[in-house]
Amino acid sequence: MASIGLFTYSTKPRGSVVHATYLAEALAARGHDVTLYALSKASDRLYRELSCPVVYLEAQPAPADADSLIAQRIQEVARGVGQLQPRHDVFHAEDCLVASGLLRFGSRPLVRTLHHLEHFESQYLRDCQRRSILQADAVACVSHVSQRDVERELGRACPIIGNGVDLGRFEPNEELERWARARFELSEADGLVLSVGGVEPRKNSLRSLEAMVKVLRQRPALRWLIAGGASIWEHDDYRAVFRQRVAELEPSLRRRVVELGPVSERELSGLYRVSQILLCPSLQEGFGLCVLEALAARMAVVVANAAPFTEYLSAQTASFVDPESAVCIAEEVERLWCDAERRAAVADAGLTLARSFSWENVAVEHEKLYRALLPQFSRPVVVAREEPMHA
Repeated sequence: MASIGLFTYSTKPRGSVVHATYLAEALAARGHDVTLYALSKASDRLYRELSCPVVYLEAQPAPADADSLIAQRIQEVARGVGQLQPRHDVFHAEDCLVASGLLRFGSRPLVRTLHHLEHFESQYLRDCQRRSILQADAVACVSHVSQRDVERELGRACPIIGNGVDLGRFEPNEELERWARARFELSEADGLVLSVGGVEPRKNSLRSLEAMVKVLRQRPALRWLIAGGASIWEHDDYRAVFRQRVAELEPSLRRRVVELGPVSERELSGLYRVSQILLCPSLQEGFGLCVLEALAARMAVVVANAAPFTEYLSAQTASFVDPESAVCIAEEVERLWCDAERRAAVADAGLTLARSFSWENVAVEHEKLYRALLPQFSRPVVVAREEPMHA
């Protein structure tokens, strides 16, 4: 049995946070002593209850400047860990922010999960990401595209350990479906296209809007729901453009483009169950966990014809589109919506595929990674090194 400290930058259900919570529970279920640490703003608590201990590291209001914000968050991780003095065999960071905070200690080993390699404009942020990858004792990538980027740009070889999915969460549940429709004021007559992750550039939200406007004009029974959006990056300018374009639509269309914002796990589970199509033509993803969740909920999915989606999906389990073409996206959503037989066939094939992904398997692969490191190290001694708050 190992003692493992898993660290994440937020309490909100972003991809890396979801990965951290399910990995923590899967490792704990296999008999390990696991604690999840999360940065918490305004005393926020994790988006769902866990079956293993959770510790919150206090985060204060931060400046709008990205470099200063990240520097402050790194310092808050370092300060919180320094005060707690946790004694784990392994420290595991799910992002570059918490990894950078943990690198201020003499603790080893440090494992880093890389979901996707960001191409920051800020040199400070590029250095932060680079340091967190090169100085970690081990790095696990969630997909081949993430692995390729790290090897190509940073010269580090990393194993691939993908995602899992909790199948039980997405089983048919009439009570949950009724609750979700009431919660979000949806009728059973509504056809629902769902996007997960909020409005931001890498989610291709503006082009998705252009495409969905075309579809909604042809299909008055359809609605487009956008769930999520709790990112450390606010994307204010991009969101302002998105909302301005929605505001310019005629009222009959505007009412059918709905930004839901961050939602709880129960709310999201319900949305998956009552929606028919997941729209995810992302320009950049590490894995696309929402796609796997949609497959488990027996939804048809529309994704970009690019990695990582092409790594684990096929024409039998997904509809592929050119993410740069609003016309292509609109045509595929329209085609899928109008062909119920095709929609059911890809949903059935997708569910079969989802059954091959499990968090237990993800935990087993992490055990191998930890085991390869542990003989080299004694139990960590936490000794913080002070660094400047700002770049």
